[in-house]
Amino acid sequence: MSFSSLVAEKKILVCCGSGGVGKTTVSASFALAGAMAGRKVLVCTIDPARRLADSLGLEALGNKETRIPDETLEKAGIAPKGELWGMMLDSKRTFDELIHRIAPSEEAAARVLENAFYQNVTTALAGSQEFSAMEKLYELSTEQHWDLIVLDTPPTRHALDFLDAPGKMTAFLDARVIQWFVKPYLAAGKMGFKFINRGAQMVFKLLERATGYQTLADLADFFLMFEGMYDGFRARAQRVRDLLACPETAFVLVTSPQSPSLLEARGFLERLSAEGIPLGGVVFNRVVLPPTDMTSAEAAELGEKAAKKLPDHADAVRILVNNLRLFILLAQADRRSMDRFLSDAGQRVVSATIPFFATDIHDLAGLAELAGYLE
Repeated sequence: MSFSSLVAEKKILVCCGSGGVGKTTVSASFALAGAMAGRKVLVCTIDPARRLADSLGLEALGNKETRIPDETLEKAGIAPKGELWGMMLDSKRTFDELIHRIAPSEEAAARVLENAFYQNVTTALAGSQEFSAMEKLYELSTEQHWDLIVLDTPPTRHALDFLDAPGKMTAFLDARVIQWFVKPYLAAGKMGFKFINRGAQMVFKLLERATGYQTLADLADFFLMFEGMYDGFRARAQRVRDLLACPETAFVLVTSPQSPSLLEARGFLERLSAEGIPLGGVVFNRVVLPPTDMTSAEAAELGEKAAKKLPDHADAVRILVNNLRLFILLAQADRRSMDRFLSDAGQRVVSATIPFFATDIHDLAGLAELAGYLE
């Protein structure tokens, strides 16, 4: 299956990879390719930078879907048969909307949303952004508004952090040890503190010094309130995981030929295999392409001949030829790295090669040019 087939047939494309490999730009190019193919496409980014909005010709992106106007596309010389939409995830708002869905009542939801500990969890807890991305993806997929959703995954240190996010968040909210410490404290209250066992007293005293009583009360109140919602939260997390493994979803790994990116990409492949999730394809971004069919030795030989014919410019000729030889060697190294990676994958993986562009991609015309390599 080619990338054109993925864009034309899949309902969800999840673009993954380590930070700095161009996931956001590649994700937007996939979305544009889908719109060109006649589909109604939404690209969702988690990157707080303005790059996606700028590339799509918009002033800003928010947590609501925004359509890229036809006139904006036409100015860039693009006339898609379908529709192109964009949005940027608001992690806090996505969490709040989930609480409204799983809470037994509006009153219960309001209590959770007003809880100080909850407000910190949704912004500061490790994995909260990744979980929000998965939750938003599930929400969008159930709306049936979109032919294709392209998700630009969070710029995390590890490409698969978002896969673990639902399980980690569920485990945290089911933290029996934390609840064991906190519940007695809330039940006993400040006056009844002396009746709690000595081990708990020592922990509470340390926590009080660091946080104060109100923080502990907020923590205890949060877990007590969430007890009635835990089953709904866990069921939703499982549905998110099921969505990632379904045939309508494809994972696309965005990487570069450089060693650090490829090392993490290999870990990505191993993890997907362990999870039983097939890989849709690999995009090698910022690749040095050979400027000529000549080898480095052939370029050197040709350069010496030219230097002899142009003795007054021999030094300049040799400098230019050495620069050419360097590009040839870099291109050969990138090709070897990509071939080795695809061979190690142990399967026929769809791949695309995107070269270094002379300038950064910052508009729709650039996205269209890049999309031409994703076929």
